[in-house]
Amino acid sequence: MIIKISVASASAAFVCVAAKLIQTLGETQLTIAELKNSVNSLTVESQRLIHSAEQVTVDIQSKIKFLDPLLESAQDVGEVVHSVTDKVKQSGIVQNNETPPSETIDTNHQPAITAWKAPVEDLPASADIYTPDNDGHVNTITSTSDGIVKLRIN
Repeated sequence: MIIKISVASASAAFVCVAAKLIQTLGETQLTIAELKNSVNSLTVESQRLIHSAEQVTVDIQSKIKFLDPLLESAQDVGEVVHSVTDKVKQSGIVQNNETPPSETIDTNHQPAITAWKAPVEDLPASADIYTPDNDGHVNTITSTSDGIVKLRIN
């Protein structure tokens, strides 16, 4: 009789353990399903984010391509201005060296406008900025006493 009771109680314990295992497996399946849904929604959101990042990248690249010629032109203008400035400086040095030592320069009298003239041959060849009129092939740079510089390119 003890053996019958032992077998019956072992069978009852096995049934309880099997029932609990089935319940745990069901909960695990639900958790895995929820996890799959979360991963799928994260995947969709990630794809949207990647797509919008690609669109922003394409937009930025098109704007950079649009600005490239403008920046190149600005660089060219800067180089021309630098070249003209160097030529003006050189011309000013040459003109100062050509002043005879016997002449005295009145430092108390400063004209309202000082003018430098650079011959056309001294301008850079890449700058088509000179068109002769009645000024005799001369470009003029003037500066006023308050520091304003004006370029007259014929």
